[in-house]
Amino acid sequence: SVRNRILQFALVFLVAGGIIWGLYQLGYLFYVLTISATVVPLAVIMIIFIENRTAESTIAWFLVLIFLPILGVIIWLMFGRNPRRRRRNRRSHDERKLLKQAIRPVRSLAVSELPPNHLKLANTIRNFGGGGVDVHTSSEILTNGEETFPAILDAIRQAQHHVHIQYYIYRNDETGKAIREALIERLEAGVTVRFMYDGLGSYMLGENFLRPLRDAGAHIAAYDPISSPLFIFTANFRNHRKIVVVDGKVGFTGGLNVGDEYDGKSKKFGFWRDTHLRLEGRAVKELQATFLDDWIYAQIESEDTWETFAGDETIRQYFPKHDVATDGAIQIVTSGPTSKDPAIRNALIAAIISAQRSIWIATPYLIPDNETMTLLRLAARAGLDVRILTPGKGDSFTSYYGTRSYFGPLLKDGVKIYTYNRHFIHAKLFLVDGKIGAVGTANMDIRSFVLNYELMAFLYDTESTEQLERDFIADFDVSIQLSSNDYVKRPLRFRI
Repeated sequence: SVRNRILQFALVFLVAGGIIWGLYQLGYLFYVLTISATVVPLAVIMIIFIENRTAESTIAWFLVLIFLPILGVIIWLMFGRNPRRRRRNRRSHDERKLLKQAIRPVRSLAVSELPPNHLKLANTIRNFGGGGVDVHTSSEILTNGEETFPAILDAIRQAQHHVHIQYYIYRNDETGKAIREALIERLEAGVTVRFMYDGLGSYMLGENFLRPLRDAGAHIAAYDPISSPLFIFTANFRNHRKIVVVDGKVGFTGGLNVGDEYDGKSKKFGFWRDTHLRLEGRAVKELQATFLDDWIYAQIESEDTWETFAGDETIRQYFPKHDVATDGAIQIVTSGPTSKDPAIRNALIAAIISAQRSIWIATPYLIPDNETMTLLRLAARAGLDVRILTPGKGDSFTSYYGTRSYFGPLLKDGVKIYTYNRHFIHAKLFLVDGKIGAVGTANMDIRSFVLNYELMAFLYDTESTEQLERDFIADFDVSIQLSSNDYVKRPLRFRI
């Protein structure tokens, strides 16, 4: 509970204060601080060298720790540790294996019904750490909040056994309360509700909002809350996923968090362009498994363990057989700071390499790594139709101008840059050759590639990819295409 976490904080400060006071009384405080200010930064520098980071990262941290040793160590603890060294799971490795083994027979596998080039890409992505690809799942593109929130509310109201809901940002406003009331109504009907939110992204979600859910019987968890004494070790690794699973049969994921601004009701942003995805069928099991993996790590109030979901009866309840006949195929890919490889980033790179005609990308934040940047430039030079759609109006100063700083070399090599001219676009979309699409939570930036827990759904030759193409064309029509000449001649204040 929040009270317990506050008590933990107080205990940590009292113990630390007692140690410092004792050292001061004994006359050793100055010597201890002097030695610590020398030894600790040097130890951190050694750790950074051992981790074999990129040259840019190593040099940057070396300078910070040399010139700001004490502050530098604190900053490194919060933002600089190698994410793959983080121990994420509080439960034992054997417990996690139990559920994975139990659901393996019902998880999707690669299929040969796909065209050869699609099957090759799907298997490549799977080798990078993605899920299986299957033809037994229907998908529906939900454009903007006006389609997304009614679809989610409708699915929740039809729940019979459970609703699992997870968001990075969940607001205490009209939109957030509407979903809360639908969850409470289902709780009163005997449906199990598990409600999870990121502790930093939803830090304003207070007890006044959560209490009605808790009183109605909902299980609630904050993912790495900022009120935890361990926040200094988890601050930089956020859970950016958006997942809703109803009865293990219907699932949602995509770009929209829960809040009035995502429904176009914000005075600051006005119209909000975004895309979500409704799934029904076998691929929902992948969403379910991802949610439960995060839930077992994050939950405090509930006594759920992997055994809760791994019995024969509970497997049928949480991972029911629900195949849907449809065209095309779907593949779920997840990644995070504890992943062995950046699976989503590698999947997008594999898709870029597979392109034969076109690569269309929509992202609110464009901070690509060198490999992604180079591949996009090479694709444009090879004559492919490479387009990137970014916001015409940013939601923050840093991200807006950080994104625009990459435009120069891309424009020079023939990449077409479009800036959305109807306020803000938050959709995370990817389309190759009009046949292979991706919708999900990951932006085309370093944070999504390496530091956040993310999820993307890859779509192979489905009706949804056709809808994605239509939405892209509609967005291009209301956007401004930048020219290299216009970018070079931008005002000095923007260049600075």
